[in-house]
Amino acid sequence: MKKSPLIFSVLILVFLGVSVRAADVSGVWSLRLTTSDGESAARASVTLKQDGETLTGSCVISYTDQEFTVVGQVTGTALTWRCVSKAPLEASFKGTVDSTGRQMTGEWTTPAPARGTFKGSKSPK
Repeated sequence: MKKSPLIFSVLILVFLGVSVRAADVSGVWSLRLTTSDGESAARASVTLKQDGETLTGSCVISYTDQEFTVVGQVTGTALTWRCVSKAPLEASFKGTVDSTGRQMTGEWTTPAPARGTFKGSKSPK
């Protein structure tokens, strides 16, 4: 009988280890941004590279002529990242990836009082 609690504990740890594993968000994502007023905003092309829970990459936001650097993290299906340029421009994103790993929704903000939501899809490999 003493083995039963040990086996149960091991199974729980294995299950938790599998369920906490981060979604693979590496790839090119096309995002449609909407302002908090419901107006259509810029589009963004975000290239994410995932190493464990760490995100790096690049971001190009329409209406700008510069490439932004991406830094962020993934925990399970939740992700956060910032797009930062050499000029003092920045945008922050917080979202979740659906069960297919190909769709993403969330919120974006900037240091200026701009904010809103986004929907994104991952380009096929």
